[in-house]
Amino acid sequence: MDKLKLAISTCPNDTFIFGALIRKDINVPFDFDLTMEDIQLCNNMAQEEKQDIVKVSFGVFPLIKDNYKILKCGGALGFGCGPLILSKKYKSIDELKHKKIAVPGENTTAFMVLKRFYPECAENVTVMRFDKIMPAVSSGEVDGGLVIHEGRFTYNQYGLIKVTDLGVEWEKKYNLPIPLGFIALHKKYIHLADVINGTIRKSIDYAYNNKDKALLFCKKYAQDMDNNVMDSHINLYVNEYSKDLSPAIDAFATLIGADSSVFA
Repeated sequence: MDKLKLAISTCPNDTFIFGALIRKDINVPFDFDLTMEDIQLCNNMAQEEKQDIVKVSFGVFPLIKDNYKILKCGGALGFGCGPLILSKKYKSIDELKHKKIAVPGENTTAFMVLKRFYPECAENVTVMRFDKIMPAVSSGEVDGGLVIHEGRFTYNQYGLIKVTDLGVEWEKKYNLPIPLGFIALHKKYIHLADVINGTIRKSIDYAYNNKDKALLFCKKYAQDMDNNVMDSHINLYVNEYSKDLSPAIDAFATLIGADSSVFA
C-alpha cells in the first residue's frame, strides 16, 4: 500500500495526540508521509485534496465535505477553549466594529464564529498566521485580533485586553462545546476509518501513559512556548472529545449544519 499523506499542525495538542503514531511507539498499520504546517495551510491543502488525512478547522468543512469525512478521533473541541478577541486600546466590541482586525484564516472556526456573533467586526479583516496576530495588535498594525491556541494564555505578555471570549459566548447561547478542529479522512480511504480511529486513540493513550516523552516531542515543535503554557494548552485542548467526537454532534449541527453522516 502507498504511504498515507498525513498533515497536522505544529500545535502541542496535535503533536501530543499524534506523537506516538509519528514515532511509531505504538503499532501503526500504515506508513505515513508527514507534513506539519499552520492550520490555515492545512485547511488549504484539504481544499486542494493534497492530503489523505489532515487536521482542519470545522469552518472549512462545508468546502471539503464532498471529498472528506470527519474522523471520530484526534479533534479539538470543548468548553473554555474558544477564540478570543483582543485589542490594545479598545475595550468593547462596539468600539471594534468596522475596525481592522487580524484573523488566523478565513476558513477557520474562529472566523466563522466571529461572523456569526459580530458580523460588523468581520468586515475589515486581514489574515495572518496565528502566531503573528498578537504582535500585530500590540504594535498597532491592526486594531484588534482574533486569537486561538496558546494566545489565551499569553496575551497579557503583549499588553493586550480581552475584549470578549467567543467560546464563552458560544457556550452561553447554545450550552454546547465549541467545535474547533477535526481530522479529515479522504473518502477514498473510508474503508480504513475504524483502523485509523483506533490507531489515533492508541496514540493518545500512549501520550498520557508516557507524558514526559510526549511533552519532550511537543517541545520540539513549540520551541518558543513556555513549558507551563504548553502543558496548559494540552490539558485544555486534549480532552474526552479527542478520543470520540460523536457525543458532540449537536455542536457540529449548530455550527455547520451537520449530522452523524459526516463521521468516518
